[in-house]
Amino acid sequence: MLNMETIGKKISTLRKRQNLTQNDLSEKLYVTHQAISKWENGKSIPNLEILYEMTKLFNVSIDYLLDDTEINQNDYQSKFRNMKREVVISSYIQSKDPDTELKDIFYLLNQLERNLIISLIINLKLNVKVSTIWPYLNDKERKYLLSIILSNKLIYNLSKIKHHLTEEEKYLLQYHINNGTYKFTSQ
Repeated sequence: MLNMETIGKKISTLRKRQNLTQNDLSEKLYVTHQAISKWENGKSIPNLEILYEMTKLFNVSIDYLLDDTEINQNDYQSKFRNMKREVVISSYIQSKDPDTELKDIFYLLNQLERNLIISLIINLKLNVKVSTIWPYLNDKERKYLLSIILSNKLIYNLSKIKHHLTEEEKYLLQYHINNGTYKFTSQ
């Protein structure tokens, strides 16, 4: 059974997130501002065509609009099911604590998305510690990130993750230490 009040709250929240007034939304959807008010107050719901237009406007699924459950902030699996991937990833990147939320999202990402996150970390545009992401990386990603650190393109003290390194990675680290191309830092 559809809960009109819940649907109305979602419409209101999505409208406000995009800094739209009820009049702005009514113009975009070609309806009256009174219709928007009725929806947001749970007195009626939009027809299917309008719901479809809202999904495009707000980058959400119809399931999200009509479902009576709220999506938990860290429930990235549900977010990916109900919203466009780029919206979910952008939301993660802009979150207040991406370091803590990494465990909730990283395993759900495809390789291009994972590469984006790694690149943002390397370029210091995403506040995630190497020690946080390291356990989630595949072999290729680990080698890449390790090579970036060993080439001093990212300053990081590998002693913090030394116990997580494979024998091959430890050997490579020791090689760079012996050749003077890498020194443990205080960071």
